[in-house]
Amino acid sequence: MKQEGVGRYKEFIDLLMKYINLFSHYGNVPFIGKSEIKLTAKQWQTLACIVEHEKEHKNMVFMANKIGLQKSTFSKYVTSLVDFGLVERFQHEDNGKDIVLKPSKKGLVFYKECGMIIWESGWKEPFLTLQSISDENLAIMVDFMKKMITEMEPKNNKVRKLFKLQ
Repeated sequence: MKQEGVGRYKEFIDLLMKYINLFSHYGNVPFIGKSEIKLTAKQWQTLACIVEHEKEHKNMVFMANKIGLQKSTFSKYVTSLVDFGLVERFQHEDNGKDIVLKPSKKGLVFYKECGMIIWESGWKEPFLTLQSISDENLAIMVDFMKKMITEMEPKNNKVRKLFKLQ
């Protein structure tokens, strides 16, 4: 099958790429927060992952992989969250290298308060749009994103043979 471009998916792919590029551009600009604590979108994403998995005792490697960050980058964001008092680090008694992250009480309050602000100021409208999507179509979208992510992950990046176009 000859690839003719993205065809009928062009608008969707263009918007997806624009979102990715905007997030990449603004992802390190502090804007989420109140008073003395302002987080970047990437720090917020790190905090959200920690909060969402707090009861599972997942380690840093799991969480870094979950949101697609290199371990060193994830660790940098974690350090800033610890410095703000939003996250605490723990170790398993039988494995000192296995660092488990938990939100602090301050982190949970911050997450809840700022999460409401983020929801009301920008996320509510897009998610209202998703309410009309059936579970079946949502599963298709999730499957699409999983396949796109698999292609982008460094461990799955395949060396492909090039051929000259006619």
